[in-house]
Amino acid sequence: MKKGLLKLALGAMSILALAACGNTSETADSSATDSAATTTDKLQEIKDSGKLVMGTSADYPPYEWHLVKDGKDTVVGFDIDIAQAIADELGVELEVKDMDFDGLIPALSTGKIDMIIAGMNPTEERKQSVDFTDIYYTQKDVLVIRTEDAATITSEDSLKTAALSTQKATIQEDYLLENFPDAEIQSVPKWNTAIMSLTTGKVDAILMVETVAKQFVSQNDTLMIAEFDVNSDLNQSAIAVAKDGGAFLETVNSILTELKDSGKIEELIQINTQLMEDNTAE
Repeated sequence: MKKGLLKLALGAMSILALAACGNTSETADSSATDSAATTTDKLQEIKDSGKLVMGTSADYPPYEWHLVKDGKDTVVGFDIDIAQAIADELGVELEVKDMDFDGLIPALSTGKIDMIIAGMNPTEERKQSVDFTDIYYTQKDVLVIRTEDAATITSEDSLKTAALSTQKATIQEDYLLENFPDAEIQSVPKWNTAIMSLTTGKVDAILMVETVAKQFVSQNDTLMIAEFDVNSDLNQSAIAVAKDGGAFLETVNSILTELKDSGKIEELIQINTQLMEDNTAE
């Protein structure tokens, strides 16, 4: 009887063990399936909602900036036009959310926005948190200074112990912190704040991308772009989507490639540069 009971108990234990193994496998398979579904369903989720939510930092003309149109404050720029082209291709409405640059990746990671288009560089550090499309625009950094300082600020060495400003969480901030350890670095949420600090003498120079610098300089005749090259890396802009972007990333990349190859992006840059200049003239 004892032997029989022992065999019966061992048999029952074996069945339970097999069942447990089977459940573990099914759970793993289910988890993998759920993960895959999450990866590929973002595109369908956007289509079902009928809305594509873009995050940006609208103080970066001609990429994105605020313009009063028909009495209404509107965010415009070639990044906005690129986002609109993507939304049109997906058959959904575009919603633009303006926020501080350093808040964009957290907003994307928590699902508050669907993508970032803000002249963002696809750095290795950022790639740990989000996925990026291919590059859609490249340009260089320059230093914006006061015209009265042109004779004394003639190289980067002239600014080694100066007061410098740039935007938070940018590659420009990284460059200043790494290459100007003895300088006073002021990192601000918005470029307008940096420009104000420069015009009022609180800082001696601002590091920013050339296209944007030209727009701010054109609006203020007391400022100029320093007449020497900056040794920072080129700025390469890409669109960011949530990690494991799957079908959504592939679709956005495909649309972006078509826009680039057709010359549409260059056209949008020129249109918005002219819009910015016309608005400044007014």
